[in-house]
Amino acid sequence: MMIKVIGLTKYYGSKPAAKDISFEVQRGEVFGLLGTNGAGKSTLMNIIRGLYVPDSGAIFLEGKPLYLKNPAQAIAHGVGMVHQHIMLIPNHSVSENIILGTPQAFRLQKSKVRQQIKELGTRYGLVLNPDLRVQDLSVGEQQKVEILKVLFRGAKILILDEPTAVLTPQESEALYKILRQMKKDGQSILFISHKMREVFAVSDRVTVLKLGKMQGTCHISETDEDELTRRTFGETVPEYMERPAVSSNEPAIEVRELIPKRLESKALAAGMSFKLRRGEILGIAGVAGNGQT
Repeated sequence: MMIKVIGLTKYYGSKPAAKDISFEVQRGEVFGLLGTNGAGKSTLMNIIRGLYVPDSGAIFLEGKPLYLKNPAQAIAHGVGMVHQHIMLIPNHSVSENIILGTPQAFRLQKSKVRQQIKELGTRYGLVLNPDLRVQDLSVGEQQKVEILKVLFRGAKILILDEPTAVLTPQESEALYKILRQMKKDGQSILFISHKMREVFAVSDRVTVLKLGKMQGTCHISETDEDELTRRTFGETVPEYMERPAVSSNEPAIEVRELIPKRLESKALAAGMSFKLRRGEILGIAGVAGNGQT
């Protein structure tokens, strides 16, 4: 057992953001935490990484009690977190971002740092040029830097907070491969998500949270999407997920061959065209940087 939490509880005023949460993560295991926004996932992870102090409950790391007052103490004990949104300095290099904040950052030899980064990259499939500036990397590569940053600090427990939120499907698949390799190497990973598909893609076990409370823990091989959906939402479909039919074909707005002025030089094959009918919700999906703005 790498990390175990017993009865973790955190209140904001009279409202419990997390109440009586208990689970344990084994060495070499990817443990999923599944739940909608507001289910308590982030509160729980912020307790485990030392940002919040719980109102009650206990954390054990490799069988020993773990008392954390800040994230620096957490990383010193081998608990590191990769956030949903990239938290790097764009005009600094990969190696500079990785060592920033380490106790001996200004005394480390650059050649040794580069070598360590290359060794970690080769070991886990996170190969990057240590001298490249972060602003010149893709979003997927920047996330690799975030993971390397945590590993460089000696993390034994990795907390990944909805790591695919900013990734393309191809980058997400690459991340899954990295996690599987880390698992083989004995790393323990807490994988936070509200996406059913990716929980099944990488997790060994999963705990479902709903409104700050546990809805059960199970092996991923012993459940299915229907069961986890019931635990996540309950027996009835939430009102906001009901799909009333569109009653009119009358367009409220129509866009034909739209090309933003600043993109004209990129020689797009065609502009964007769509119709939005009255009483209709039209979704435009894509990861950051694909033209939504």
